[in-house]
Amino acid sequence: MTTERFSVPADPAEIAGLFRILQDVSAADAAASHATASELKEKGLMWVVIRYELTLSRALRPGEDILLSTWVSWMRHKMFRRAYLLTDAGNRPLGRGAGIWAIVDRETRAMVDAVERGVDFRIEQTDQEPPRPAAPEKLPAEAERVFTVPEEWLDLNGHMNNTRYFDVARACIGGEAEGLTLRNIRAAYLNEALLGDRLSVSYARRGNLWAFEGKKNGEPCFQISLEYES
Repeated sequence: MTTERFSVPADPAEIAGLFRILQDVSAADAAASHATASELKEKGLMWVVIRYELTLSRALRPGEDILLSTWVSWMRHKMFRRAYLLTDAGNRPLGRGAGIWAIVDRETRAMVDAVERGVDFRIEQTDQEPPRPAAPEKLPAEAERVFTVPEEWLDLNGHMNNTRYFDVARACIGGEAEGLTLRNIRAAYLNEALLGDRLSVSYARRGNLWAFEGKKNGEPCFQISLEYES
């Protein structure tokens, strides 16, 4: 398990910023298993996120110090589950979540057996394991926007960074969620987006729930749902 201290972004509604923190501590934990992005690249591999879910127990305050712990709690051949636990500086629970990750061949983009390719994560079982991340909620589309993937959205693997999809979702919402408290975030990544790809993003709202689906060339690329509380 790896635990690091972070400050909440100046704008707590910036979901992408929160997930960038999750990404950073995940990378730190992977280093203990010799599975950093650079080490995987040397093996012709990369790690990708397939699904995320994060549930918050209260609103996060700008600049607030939080402790984020992560560990690999389950691994089956081509996929593994990473757990997340958020607490405040007094060790009081703020939220918990999980991600499904996979090791992928850089050339074929196909999932591979991590252990067979020399990647063996430490598996830890605690009494705080979150449930498997659920699929994002879906709603009939009410509106649509088109986004073109710019170079600054790419990660070291040459595709759109998983946190940038939350930037897309928030751009669709605009200021509609202002004054609401974010409670649950779910994301599923179905197909990678590359530089210059045009993403057609349909979205809808039902009460305090927003649902998004992005397509590339007519094929599903990602799904996100954001649930707020008044």
